[in-house]
Amino acid sequence: MVERKLGRGLDALLGEARTTDAEEVVRLPLEEVSSGPFQPRQGFAKSRLQELASSIRENGVLQPIIVRPGGAGYEIVAGERRARAARLAGLHEIPAIVRRYADNEVLVLSLVENVQRRDLNPIDKALAYRRLVAQLEATQDDVAKRLGLDRSSVANMMRLLELPAEIQELVRSGALAMGHARAILGLAGDGARIDMAQRVIREDLSVRVVEQLVRGGRPTPPRRRTSPRKSAQVMALEDELRGLLGTKVRVKDRRGKGRIEIDYYSASEFDRILDLLRRTEPGFGRPVRP
Repeated sequence: MVERKLGRGLDALLGEARTTDAEEVVRLPLEEVSSGPFQPRQGFAKSRLQELASSIRENGVLQPIIVRPGGAGYEIVAGERRARAARLAGLHEIPAIVRRYADNEVLVLSLVENVQRRDLNPIDKALAYRRLVAQLEATQDDVAKRLGLDRSSVANMMRLLELPAEIQELVRSGALAMGHARAILGLAGDGARIDMAQRVIREDLSVRVVEQLVRGGRPTPPRRRTSPRKSAQVMALEDELRGLLGTKVRVKDRRGKGRIEIDYYSASEFDRILDLLRRTEPGFGRPVRP
């Protein structure tokens, strides 16, 4: 049943928009509701959870979560964000629909919910695909069919797991794009791959340039007008900020005035950088004259 519905969207999969005559929405104590073991998302953006919690305080939980019996209570199948936000909002109960799903079904449904509603980062998605392959004892082609994707999309995503953990974390945070990561896979050895990843961030290289470097060619110079050459002090400051924040940083200085640009690639990445900026780091924040 699950396999036939996977290409038809999340509502078809979970039936959240309506219940059958045999089902009813019940109110479960939140202390009896726990995260399921098949949740593919590794992190939830604090800012978005707070926004959802504020909405729940005003309007309540408008859409029930879906759970299955498990452990001493119930495991969440769909609606992890709503449950977390409800806890933040101070609720003690949450509306829910109780259904019985096998482990394989829950794994697929949890993945599809995240992919269709809040895109997973490429690494979490690749880990979920790998878990599907192992859990279902299936091929990549089988997994692709179940998710309504082509096999090459699943294969390319899973190849990211061949990268060193250091690079995977850069992809997860958004500091490296998936295109950069795929190009870096063309290099042999973890050392060469890590060096290239660090160079991508340090020099703000495009995917095309990385592809040319990996092939051993000389990157084609950009046709657009280049920016004025930065002083050694400005470049050193950029390197220091990139190291502190773990993301791309550009300092644009013109006669002692300018701006600092900090890149972020997701709400969770924004929260991480904001937390870093709020901390008191030794030497961080001291005035530096370009």
